[in-house]
Amino acid sequence: MIGRFGVGVVGAGTIGKLHAEAIAGLDGARVVAVAEPREEAGRELAGRHRAAWHATLEALLARPDVDIVVLATPSGLHPEQAVLAAAAGKHVITEKPMAITADGIERMIGACRAAGVTLSVIFQTRFTPDTLRLKRALDAGLLGRPVVGNAVVHWRRTPAYYAASGGWRGTWALDGGGALMNQSIHTIDLLQWLLGPVESLAAQTATLAHPIEAEDTATAALRFASGALGTIQGTTTASRDWPVRVEIVGTEGRAVLEGGRLTVWAAERPAADALLTPRDREWTAGAHPDEPFGAAHGRQLRAVFAALRAGEPPPFPGEEARKAVDIILAIYRSAASGERITLPSPG
Repeated sequence: MIGRFGVGVVGAGTIGKLHAEAIAGLDGARVVAVAEPREEAGRELAGRHRAAWHATLEALLARPDVDIVVLATPSGLHPEQAVLAAAAGKHVITEKPMAITADGIERMIGACRAAGVTLSVIFQTRFTPDTLRLKRALDAGLLGRPVVGNAVVHWRRTPAYYAASGGWRGTWALDGGGALMNQSIHTIDLLQWLLGPVESLAAQTATLAHPIEAEDTATAALRFASGALGTIQGTTTASRDWPVRVEIVGTEGRAVLEGGRLTVWAAERPAADALLTPRDREWTAGAHPDEPFGAAHGRQLRAVFAALRAGEPPPFPGEEARKAVDIILAIYRSAASGERITLPSPG
């Protein structure tokens, strides 16, 4: 297997810079190329990491020293870019959401499978110690039978935020949605990961405060396959960014994960470190309660590179990462039709 990975970063915006910095802090990987059509931004990021700049993805993919491609581009571009990368024999790591349509998801998964390369999706919120403690505690039945699960994202995005994107944020074509598909997807992913598959849902969406195509506010009522009930709330119209919250109520206790930290644990037995698996400890090594945004990106990237060296599937491949997107797409269908939507059975 490859000892040191050459990484090509596609996109020199905020997320591209974050990924490049995270990779620079890891052993066994190096950013060797940046693809960005905006020359000034592309050259600046490439120069910072002593990498080559290319104006096109195709030029980056032609490089034999690129083993892995990181897609830090508008979400609607991911499927086409992933298909091209797979055809070039490159492993793919993509930011969330992996795609904004079911067809795009299928194309990405199919292309990577056919080419024999891996497809990893960034869900770094799973790489925090308290999130994993809660997951293992639920798996161990410490809250009894889960009966209610809520995901809440109350954030603020200004007109300047949407303007700074060059016009792609908040559009259906490139962002695939608004407050749910872009901002709330991590929290939705955590909710379904903790409580299991969503069986059906009914939802409403609205655009209340921003001049964007997609929703800036949404709510959904869920029924999980386990029988538990739940809700999703997402908005970018709040007065400030409040900590995201996942709340689980069981027959024997209650837990609240707020901003990645377990702020409420009301059960007879603690959600202790002893519940963590060796893999959990490996994934969260170096985590700090007050760490800056982006630190967990580095931990997930480290885990992806370790899996590639070992010839193992990456953590949270496309098949797993699509679950949150499927829920959001079902919410959009329900809001548009006014009907309750039943999701496909897992698998």
